[in-house]
Amino acid sequence: MTILTLTSDFGLHDPYVGIMKSRIVQRAPQLQVIDLTHQLEPFAISAAGYWLYCVQPQFPPGTVHLAVVDPGVGGERAVVVLEAGGQCFVAPDNGLLGLLAQAWPASVAYRVGSAVGARLALPTLSATFHGRDLMAPLAAELAAGRITPAELGPIHRLGSGALRPGQFQPDGTLLGVVGVIDRYGNLLTTIAASALGEIANPRIQFGGQCVRLVRTYLDGARDEPIALINSAGMLELAVREGSAARKLNARAGDPVVVNMPAG
Repeated sequence: MTILTLTSDFGLHDPYVGIMKSRIVQRAPQLQVIDLTHQLEPFAISAAGYWLYCVQPQFPPGTVHLAVVDPGVGGERAVVVLEAGGQCFVAPDNGLLGLLAQAWPASVAYRVGSAVGARLALPTLSATFHGRDLMAPLAAELAAGRITPAELGPIHRLGSGALRPGQFQPDGTLLGVVGVIDRYGNLLTTIAASALGEIANPRIQFGGQCVRLVRTYLDGARDEPIALINSAGMLELAVREGSAARKLNARAGDPVVVNMPAG
């Protein structure tokens, strides 16, 4: 059974998520539809892309991910399908898929062409809800195997996003940023455990403060900022039973620096 995941900034107060699901199950009731999150801050494009990047390894090949954080709906931005890591990602080309595309250099994106609407018998697009009118039906057809990404339109070069995987600098320093802040106030960074492992005795710094690397949250003292590798295999800054965001006065996009101890 193919899995189709949903990510959006719609929240659950309004019926937008249910409407998209209706369009999906009308076309492909056999799909297993999983909500990743709909509680992103409005217009939080980078956060949506970061979460997709983190959760992608948790899903099997063939999974289709639909992400609708689309402040440019109705404008010139393209709708694209990205093939990466054996999975498909349907989203607006507004930077949301940039982190995934960089993490998978062999990935290929296709721009959804104007002929797709007629082929899928879609209604006329509204100016404000392409998640309902285009992306949800398209994701359903992809997951059902009735259309392939290459049939949708030409290969497309994605616009760059705000986030990049942690990068080594010429001096050997590993530089990343805070990708998202979760509901606990943990700072989830763009630095992968595999990159961190290339540095012997890594020294982690945030805002000019050194942060001790530990294995679990319980290894930190009360009110102590700590660093650890989280369940997604990413470097995370946390405070035991507290908020690292509040303790460190942190925001998404703030830099995180890793290097070798001096001397």
